[in-house]
Amino acid sequence: MQNSNRQGSHMYVLTLQSQQQNVCTISGTFTPGAGFTRWDILAQLRVDAARQYPSMEGGAVLYFAMEENYLAETGVAP
Repeated sequence: MQNSNRQGSHMYVLTLQSQQQNVCTISGTFTPGAGFTRWDILAQLRVDAARQYPSMEGGAVLYFAMEENYLAETGVAP
């Protein structure tokens, strides 16, 4: 299988739960800027999720994962 789509250097999954008990999961790839921390990225993802799904503003984080976007077996980076 070949992937010709350009992807970011990291992938993420974020699940939020609103105060009304609604749950939302977002995922994707990105390349962080110089000096970014995991906290910076989580904070920005929460803002992005609230823009797309307004009920998620101030929601509780149920799950957050962020990893480099490559498979160790192949050693191929995006």
